[in-house]
Amino acid sequence: MNELEIKCFAHLEGPAGDFLDLPQRIEALTDHQARAERAGTESLLSPANTYYQNAASMNWLAYRAGTPVGRLTAFHNPQLRDERHSIGLVGHFVCADDAQAARQLISSAAEWLAARGCQIVRGPMNGDIWHRWRFMTRGFDSVPFPGEPRQPAYYPALFTASGFAPVRTHSTKLITDVHAQYERLLKPAHFNAKRGITYRALDPSRWAEELHSMYELCLHSFATNWSVTDTTAEEFRSIYDRWLQRAGPEHILFAVDPADSIVGLGLALAAGSDTVCLKTIAVLPSQYGYGLGQAIGAEIYRRAIKRGFIRALHCLMDPMSPAQRWDGGQGVVEREYTMYERSVQ
Repeated sequence: MNELEIKCFAHLEGPAGDFLDLPQRIEALTDHQARAERAGTESLLSPANTYYQNAASMNWLAYRAGTPVGRLTAFHNPQLRDERHSIGLVGHFVCADDAQAARQLISSAAEWLAARGCQIVRGPMNGDIWHRWRFMTRGFDSVPFPGEPRQPAYYPALFTASGFAPVRTHSTKLITDVHAQYERLLKPAHFNAKRGITYRALDPSRWAEELHSMYELCLHSFATNWSVTDTTAEEFRSIYDRWLQRAGPEHILFAVDPADSIVGLGLALAAGSDTVCLKTIAVLPSQYGYGLGQAIGAEIYRRAIKRGFIRALHCLMDPMSPAQRWDGGQGVVEREYTMYERSVQ
């Protein structure tokens, strides 16, 4: 009477409606959150998505007594591998607190990835780092900032019970003295000013061109990041056009060299009325060694202080990121987010 059934389907076929509806029921999303999540999932699973020029995916739904209780997508992109292994991904994970359902979903995905030559399964990651990835593992009582990974607190336990182990932990630090942090970044700010670096906001009247400039910069800046694979200009635009329209162009800062070329990017969003979130800082590889990332951070802080912000969050930092050291020990790790791995067996 309470048996578990697993259904497999490609893209948006078969029981895709149940797949798309599940997050709102399991995770208690608001209508607005559910619409945004559904739009992003539909876009990524569409067979017309340019993601599938180089990759493949498959979906699974778990039903208990006829009711959907879990979902998962496996992604295989041959570009993603380390020096020894081909790596598959699992994402779009949504599940009731049902260990058997989670295990069967993950086992089904691992078998599919193994048949495609993968030795390692990594997740949660919806296709690549350009989409949603990581579980929050610390900081559930904090106020979310835009774009922060959030999910029910029991999800990581379902992953570890299914054979996954933590492989990478990112963090968000709270800065309570924005003036001291700004002063800490002034030296690289002055140095880059002498180099002729200036700053401007994204120009909404040239939205498509500016978005393409962001794509080119991020593609080169993040090329050596952990677990990164290339994305197409079309896919980047489909993701960030929606997201940045909601965030607002005033939060997007370009660093420009004397030839008027974009050489760096800062994305800083407000969280409430008193906190600025430094979410993304990227510079071209040709600018490495000049402290340009810190200079962009200083400019974000300067503008935030002028607007009356009294706190800051350094968001979603990789454990090896230089930004981990910018605070000189002042920052307090308030939240953590973890990626997991397991063998396909």
